[in-house]
Amino acid sequence: MNDAVNEAVNEAVNEAARRRWLERHCAATIRALSAVSRSEYRDNRLFVGGKEVGFKVPHLALDVEAGLGAAADSVSRCRGVADSLALRLYYGDAAIDALMQPKDGVSKIVFDSLQQLRCESLGAEVWSGVAHNLAESFDHWCRECRGIRGLVENEIGLLIYAVVQMARVKLNHQALEEEVAGLIEAVRFRLAAVIGDELAQLYAAREQPIRYAKLAQTMAAAVSEIADSLDGERMHTHLAALRQRNLLPPSNEVDDKYVESQEAGVAFRREAPIFAPGYSVFCRDFDREVSGSDLYRLQQRREMRVDLDKRVALNPVSLARLAQRLKRLFAIPRRDGWLEGEEEGVVDGRRLSQMVVRPGYRRVFKQEMTATSADSVVTFLLDNSGSMKRQRFATVTVLIDIYCRALELAGIKSEVLGFTTGGWAGGESIKAWRRAGGGAGGGAGGGAGDDHDNPDMPGRLNEVLHIVYKTADTRWRRARYSISSLLNPLHYREGLDGEALQWAAGRLAERREPGKYLVYISDGAPMETATAHHNPDGYLQDHLRQVASAIEQAGRIRLGAISIAEGEEWIAGSMSSGMSSGISSAISLDLSATLENHSFAALERLFGAWIRG
Repeated sequence: MNDAVNEAVNEAVNEAARRRWLERHCAATIRALSAVSRSEYRDNRLFVGGKEVGFKVPHLALDVEAGLGAAADSVSRCRGVADSLALRLYYGDAAIDALMQPKDGVSKIVFDSLQQLRCESLGAEVWSGVAHNLAESFDHWCRECRGIRGLVENEIGLLIYAVVQMARVKLNHQALEEEVAGLIEAVRFRLAAVIGDELAQLYAAREQPIRYAKLAQTMAAAVSEIADSLDGERMHTHLAALRQRNLLPPSNEVDDKYVESQEAGVAFRREAPIFAPGYSVFCRDFDREVSGSDLYRLQQRREMRVDLDKRVALNPVSLARLAQRLKRLFAIPRRDGWLEGEEEGVVDGRRLSQMVVRPGYRRVFKQEMTATSADSVVTFLLDNSGSMKRQRFATVTVLIDIYCRALELAGIKSEVLGFTTGGWAGGESIKAWRRAGGGAGGGAGGGAGDDHDNPDMPGRLNEVLHIVYKTADTRWRRARYSISSLLNPLHYREGLDGEALQWAAGRLAERREPGKYLVYISDGAPMETATAHHNPDGYLQDHLRQVASAIEQAGRIRLGAISIAEGEEWIAGSMSSGMSSGISSAISLDLSATLENHSFAALERLFGAWIRG
């Protein structure tokens, strides 16, 4: 008896270990292929940055436990799903999904499946091994669907299965298997009449995310109408049955939005990512995100830190007093219990008996107590363009360093980000554009990760360089050498402000603090030579205004801007001005001389009226 129990326990332990090994294998694959270092795979779910990423895609539904001790094709199935998820992170555009994804069950599944198939089709052409894994995994899923009580035994399931099969063969230039064609023949005939034109355009639109998403949206709506021919109760029953059999992903209510990656070229953002129609990117292959510590050698940063400390010491501001002011500014009221035995307030039912025993006794009330909590995070987004070399970049560094220390004393988290470009006048991106035929007669071919529809307007033609000088969870003392990199302007080149603002807002939106504040500091309008030369006038300025407007309208983040341009309030200018960012809460700060006490009232000037209101 004891031997049997021990054997069962050992088997359970080994099974759990094998399961965890397989999950780690999937996670490693996802991280390697997508370049998203913070991705994890556990309990049959994908997590990025500790938060779940939900995709309503039937052929990604995976039961790791069921595949552990089974045949070898179960392991290949897991590999294929891991590759699929990685490709979705790599090629997916969460901004488009957030705006165009349908809300109801069937249309949402169809739309998400079509988006997934697009990413898989693009990845399969680049990596032959991935293509093999995807094919094996999809075949495995198809066999499961055709099995006893599988997906196709359900009316809604057969409809979804048919759409997925038809779209996949179009995107991969394949023919339907004979068995599959026979199985979906009736449904296929019905679908071809309503989505045939869109199906025919899918392959040509693969590398144009906006156009493709519109096609997917139209197809999803058409399929949903067919599904609606069933009565609502039957449809919900079918969907519930499919989910219970693990043929659809779990119904997770995490808003199904994506989480920001800290890696380059990934467009995933949590909480309503910003999407600006008309703006495109020719190539994302050379985009980078680095730490301030990666820019210069430690010895250089130590020397710059000594210089920065000397500059800070020359300023008259009191850190303790500044911290108190900031705590009052960003404090959020919260309940902190009750004050009992009072003569006025809310009646305390537990004390009513005392009024009977002691007539005239009035201390039967209680009052709610409140306390303030500085549960907020402030992100500073700094322009690291070349013009900042002439506009007191060292003074800005001193200002930000002191603010970070004071905010930390006040119990408020702060993040310091910078943005520039990887090269001058286009860098590697414009070289790729020219190799693809760009600039020859005004035309341009497509690059990896391009999302433009008009070849005469190639979009952004330089690679972004986003710099994290200090993360919100890093204390100032640990980040001080990274912050000191701001004092070396060698990496200051050109500015793609709109995308930088989008990136910073995405990082901030992921934070759990209820108070989110984004401070954008720049000395002039966005300027990147190659992009400005090959696109319409005001292309980058328009994008910055669109992004800023989207952040303000969403209302989750309070956006403020500081202009440090000498004699020119470009940020706070009129919306009609080509030099205006269109940010409603904006001030101009004179940094032509040394910092004064009033310089450190910038945050109060930006956010004070809004917080008090």
